[in-house]
Amino acid sequence: MPGRMIPRWTLVAPLALMLAAPLAQAEVLKIAPGSYSVMTAPGLPTRGQHQSHVVARHGQPMERFATVGGGAPRQPPITRWDYDGFSVVFEGAFVLHSVVHGPHTPQPR
Repeated sequence: MPGRMIPRWTLVAPLALMLAAPLAQAEVLKIAPGSYSVMTAPGLPTRGQHQSHVVARHGQPMERFATVGGGAPRQPPITRWDYDGFSVVFEGAFVLHSVVHGPHTPQPR
């Protein structure tokens, strides 16, 4: 009986899976319940407000960080402005989050 021929896909498929595996990794951040708290403050910019509204209400930020992302539809442009006591994160020109600086939050430089 002559030797069997092994289909090419049986050799290529495991190699393709091994090469793709490092690309499919992710980290999971686990935080114990009750080990964190969300700090809020009245008057902070809210989600959806335009940058011009934030400047009109709170003045110019102490520091504006360079925009990151924006090169692809799933990577929108994200910008952070730091004020005294809080930071504002924008997606494009609109507020995404406002963050109150707490004891573990790095303060503006």
